[in-house]
Order: sequence, then structure tokens, then C-alpha cells
Amino acid sequence: MENSIGIIIGIVVVGFIAYKIFNKGEDKVVSKPVAKAPAPTPAPVVEVQKAPTKAQLSKLTKKQIDDLAKLEWGIKLDARKSKDDMIKEFIKLAKAQIKANEAASGDDDEDEV
Repeated sequence: MENSIGIIIGIVVVGFIAYKIFNKGEDKVVSKPVAKAPAPTPAPVVEVQKAPTKAQLSKLTKKQIDDLAKLEWGIKLDARKSKDDMIKEFIKLAKAQIKANEAASGDDDEDEV
């Protein structure tokens, strides 16, 4: 009887050692890294060009006003006019250009529908 208990304990010990040797971490629970969902892309920024104000233009020289009108707006001003007249004309033409651009972009939207 004592021999059978010793044999059983020996078999259990040998079985445990064999289990540890041949089962090299296969029973471990390994959590896989969770893939993060890609961040939503921000909506495209639509730049709305605003006509410069009289106060903004009054701070500039006639040359700066003429350059701004020509380079950023494509507006040709008469530099022989007074600064105040150039400002008035620039604001009037810039607003007309904005209105024309809005009307043109509004027509494009209707075509897509």
C-alpha cells in the first residue's frame, strides 16, 4: 500500500515536470493588441475670402493697397486716384467678386444634385 502511494506520487511529480517541459506557455492567455480605429479625418477647410474693411485698408499706403488688390484679388486699381477713392473702388470690386464667386459655386452645387 505504501509502495502504491509512492508510485502515485512519483507519477504525479513526473507528469507535472513533463507538463512544464513540453507545454512551454501554450496555455497562457495572451491578449492581442486591439487595433485602434483610425481617427476621423477633419472636414476640409473652405476658405471664405472676405473683402477688406475700410479700416484695414486705411492703414496701408496707396502702393500697398494697389499691390493687395492686384496680387490677391486680381483687381486693377487706378493709382492716380486719391487713397480714399482707391479704397472705395477696391471694396466695391472685391464685394462684387465675392458675390460672383458665390453665385458660381452655387450653380456648381445645383448641377451635382
